[in-house]
Amino acid sequence: MRGKKFLLVAAALLLIVPTLFAAPVLIAFSVSTTSNPFYATMAQGVKDEAAALGYEVIILDAQNKIEKQVADVEDALTKNIRVLLINGVDDGAIPLAQKAMAKGIPVMALQRNLGSGNMTSFIGTNNVVLGEQLIHWYAKTLQGKVSKVLILTGTPGAASSEDRIKGINATLPKYPNIQVLASQTGNYDRAKSLPVAENLLLRYPEAEAILCLNDEMAMGALAAASSMNRAIKITGMDANPDALKAVAEGKLYMTIALPPYEIGKIGVQFAKEVLAGKQVQAMKIMDVSFVTKENVGQFRK
Repeated sequence: MRGKKFLLVAAALLLIVPTLFAAPVLIAFSVSTTSNPFYATMAQGVKDEAAALGYEVIILDAQNKIEKQVADVEDALTKNIRVLLINGVDDGAIPLAQKAMAKGIPVMALQRNLGSGNMTSFIGTNNVVLGEQLIHWYAKTLQGKVSKVLILTGTPGAASSEDRIKGINATLPKYPNIQVLASQTGNYDRAKSLPVAENLLLRYPEAEAILCLNDEMAMGALAAASSMNRAIKITGMDANPDALKAVAEGKLYMTIALPPYEIGKIGVQFAKEVLAGKQVQAMKIMDVSFVTKENVGQFRK
């Protein structure tokens, strides 16, 4: 009788022990760059939600180099990852997503859309609409007055930048009083956008505003304008902490609050749903808010 009980206990342990020591679910997040506070916050959202769900996560910083993103993701695909979250440097990320999906690995594209058929789901803002809303908002502040503006665009080939430009270009004809003097890339980078902004301000002394497609470029443009003692309206996007501070101080005209932390969290939540065999939304579009000196207090922590 005692031997029979021992066998029953041993059999139960054989069932329990593998579960106790099962390897955690491994997912990877390839992010364009963590030097940008917006994407660093998104990566933190991924980390925190993965920890909450008991997942192991690899964060891969592409440092804004598509060749590094390719090498990072190809290496991750050899490590038995279950889901790939990706924020593409540019459209060179599309073949990576296709390669993952061909291996049966779901792909969640965060903030930078990879196009239908190249991902399981997209979580982020509608960047075309964002570009449209920027022009509508700026036009409303003008109340019909003529304004000569400069535009700093993002990384060439990055879906977020291309889509924002598309929205801007589709909306500008509705407001002939907004006269674009020049449009040039600042590569979504503060240091790179500073000399670009300086050069544009020298070439176009009549410019009244610089519309920037992210806060890093807005802060670079602000540094350029400050060094030249130029009073000019500068707008950004992302609501990074230093941009919010500049808005509160009246140095930055406006920024647009996007929810990078929530985008990261939802990416991991969608991963969980897909791994459970459930369907997720093909597109999860996040809300945004326009932040000015009047309402910036609501967005500062």
